[in-house]
Amino acid sequence: MSETETESTETTGTAAASNAAPSNAELDAKVTALDGKIDKIIDMFSGKEGQARAAAQQHTEDRLDRPTTVAEEIRQQLADAKAAEAADAEKRGSADRLAALEARVTGMTEQTPEAPVRRVEKLWGWR
Repeated sequence: MSETETESTETTGTAAASNAAPSNAELDAKVTALDGKIDKIIDMFSGKEGQARAAAQQHTEDRLDRPTTVAEEIRQQLADAKAAEAADAEKRGSADRLAALEARVTGMTEQTPEAPVRRVEKLWGWR
C-alpha cells in the first residue's frame, strides 16, 4: 500500500467510527430530548382520553336507542308529532285564556253612571 491509500483509509476509518458510534454524552442528550417529546405527546393525549371515551360511549348509546325497524321509526315519529301538537294546543289554550281574561278586565273598568229614569218618562214610555 502506498502512503496516500493509508491516509485515505485512516481518514475514512475515523469518519466511519465517528458516525457509527456517537459518544455517551451525545446519546444521553438524544435520549433526554426524545423522552421530553414523548412526555409532551402523552400529556397531550392523556387529557383527551376521558373525553374521547365519553363521546364514544354517548355515540354508542345513541345508536342503540335508535329504532331498528321501519315500524318503530314511524311510531317514534308519530309520538314526536303528537307531543308537538299537544305542546301547540297547550300554548294556544293559554293564549285564549289570557285573551278572555283581558277582555273581562277591560269590561270591568269603571263607567260613568247613567242619569236615573224619571217616573213620568217611564209611565208614558218616553224612554
